[in-house]
Amino acid sequence: MSDPKDALRALLDTYLRCPVEAARAELDSALRAYQTDWIRACAGADAPPPPAAGPPARPAVPRPKFPIAAADLDVLKRLADGWAGTTAEVSRWAWFENRELVTLEPDTAGEGAGDGPERLRLTPAGWAAVGRTPPA
Repeated sequence: MSDPKDALRALLDTYLRCPVEAARAELDSALRAYQTDWIRACAGADAPPPPAAGPPARPAVPRPKFPIAAADLDVLKRLADGWAGTTAEVSRWAWFENRELVTLEPDTAGEGAGDGPERLRLTPAGWAAVGRTPPA
């Protein structure tokens, strides 16, 4: 007889045809919790105390669904580190913007504010591409 977990994975992959790791993890967690509760209910007063809860797991950072060249990742990492790059300094800014990795903001510093090249700011997808979360 095959493993029920493999059957569930095959069913989800076949009918949903999309990545379902989050759904699998949630179902596995719910199944473990149900099994633990059922075992405790059957064991009655003889059951050992439940284990202490550990620190909460960090949510998985979604990755972009398209490849990003190493040079482009370097630019995104520099932006994440605080570099205020502009469209004049980043030759592939349109590629970043079309992939929704950056937004463009008018340059409001200096003389002729708003006349110069626009500044690049990382979007949530841009932060995810470099494997970080935006600062609070």
